[in-house]
Amino acid sequence: MTPELIAILGVGVALAAFGVTGLQLLFKQFERLDARIDRVDARLDRLEGRVAALEQGQARLEGLLDGLREAIFERATR
Repeated sequence: MTPELIAILGVGVALAAFGVTGLQLLFKQFERLDARIDRVDARLDRLEGRVAALEQGQARLEGLLDGLREAIFERATR
């Protein structure tokens, strides 16, 4: 083998190793990102539950206030 061919093959091997290492690091980053997204999804699910409970409580209070208002104004008109 000529020195030029050895140099070309060496560069090819080095580039392949660099590419494989870069891909491994990229996949590790994706795994960490996927885990963070899962945690954010879980937090959003909990937040949706809390907002739904607040909506129900607010609707209940609005209903009670409407009934109270009607009762007060009905007595005032009598």
